[in-house]
Order: sequence, then C-alpha cells, then structure tokens
Amino acid sequence: MDFRYRLDRRARLATWITAGFIAVAITLLWLLSPGSYLPAWFSSIAFAVLALAALSVPRRIRVTSAAVEIRCVIEITHITYRHLKDIRRVEPSDLKPFMPIFGSPGFFGYFGYWLARKNWDVVKVYASQRRGLVMIEDLYEQRYLVSVDEPDRLIEAVRGHMSADK
Repeated sequence: MDFRYRLDRRARLATWITAGFIAVAITLLWLLSPGSYLPAWFSSIAFAVLALAALSVPRRIRVTSAAVEIRCVIEITHITYRHLKDIRRVEPSDLKPFMPIFGSPGFFGYFGYWLARKNWDVVKVYASQRRGLVMIEDLYEQRYLVSVDEPDRLIEAVRGHMSADK
C-alpha cells in the first residue's frame, strides 16, 4: 500500500521563495563583482546544497508485509514491524517545539533531523505538509515524523501488520 507525498501551499511557497532568493543572489553577485571568484564559489555551493536537498526529498511511504518503507529520491528508510514500538497521530500544533538541526524547514517540504526542544530528542522528519502528521517510534527510541493525506489509514495498515507480526 503506497502513500504519496504532496507539498502543501506553505512548502511550495517556501520552495519558490528560496529558489528565487538564490537566483537573485547569484545574478547580483555576477553583475556586481565581475571577474571575481565569489560568484563562482557561491553558485557552486548553492547548487551543491540544492542538489543534496533535492535528493533527500521524501516521495512516498510504502507499507509492505515486512516493513514500513519511507522512500526518498535516493534513500530508503526501512522499519520492520518487529522493531516498531508505537505509531500515532501528531497535531500540527505539536510541531512548534521542533527546530531543524540539519534539514529543510519548508524547502521541498519538511525533512531532515529536527530537535524536539520539549524533551531534547532528535526526530527524523519526512513531511511534505503540516497536516496529516504521524509519529513512528521504534524500539531503539528513534522517532520518525511523516505526513500523509490519510493518516488514519496509514496507522490502521501499520497496526494491522504489527499485530500479525507478533
């Protein structure tokens, strides 16, 4: 069973604003400092960071008979049911104490490592919108925050496989 990611309005706006800001900064650097290495260095670093961010964008969540898979462009996070401890819904207001450590706060969605300031815990975020949030916690105290259009259906599917696995 697949659950696809769709960017919400806020994430699309953040993506376009960030890309526009970087394009304007590169253009201004090329116009204001011709013959300098600064525009070339900034352009190279900006494109490298954008490429790395684009490779980490979550694409879909797949619930199989063996595990929950969070599929990004390059990476796949594989969580087997026997290692799952809990899965539950999270309200968007619960995101307020979260702060990105290394990741995106809106550019191509919300992903990366975020700090939960309430209990100083690190959470791996794979969300494309601020609604439909689901927290997945494994036995090793790792927490994953994902977003889907149908969070209750995802929770039911995973809990069904968890009970069948025991």
